[in-house]
Amino acid sequence: MCTCFVDRREDLIIAMNFDNNGMPFELNMENHKIFAIDTKTIKGKTPSFGINNQGTFVNNLFVDSNGNGLYKRINKNRTLNVYLIKNLLEGEISINELDKYLDTMEVVNAPNFSTHNLVVDKNGNIYVIEPGRGNIKNKKQESLYFVMTNFSLIDYNDGKKYNDNGFDRYDKVNTELKKQKK
Repeated sequence: MCTCFVDRREDLIIAMNFDNNGMPFELNMENHKIFAIDTKTIKGKTPSFGINNQGTFVNNLFVDSNGNGLYKRINKNRTLNVYLIKNLLEGEISINELDKYLDTMEVVNAPNFSTHNLVVDKNGNIYVIEPGRGNIKNKKQESLYFVMTNFSLIDYNDGKKYNDNGFDRYDKVNTELKKQKK
């Protein structure tokens, strides 16, 4: 189970542990403008997390499916979240155009996966993309920090109670970050 947080107090600090349930992974050496770890699947390699030379960070964390973000064929109005994070990393989609992009595209999961994505720009502005649920935009000035684990933040913000799927880690990290000086 993965936990990540973004601390935006003095410096921009992005931290995460990488727990991929034993799936093979490797450093992506194909593009010198990014640092990325790819997870190997039956269908090929997909980005798990990374950062590009423009300062855009992305990750791909497991989350329970609600059934709405399941795989559908891609088309001009639909993409897979793994393609979205790959395209953000490689600069094919500009972080400055992400709002517009998300307004016009349905983002779904890759086959047999249910994940959600954290995207952070070089200024600390955050997007959470949850296929089948929606998106969260959290600007730097909205909070000192941001935490994400393996449960839906959209469902949580809508009142769903969690006691599993990483909620204990989410709660612990929030508690520790609240103790830190501003």
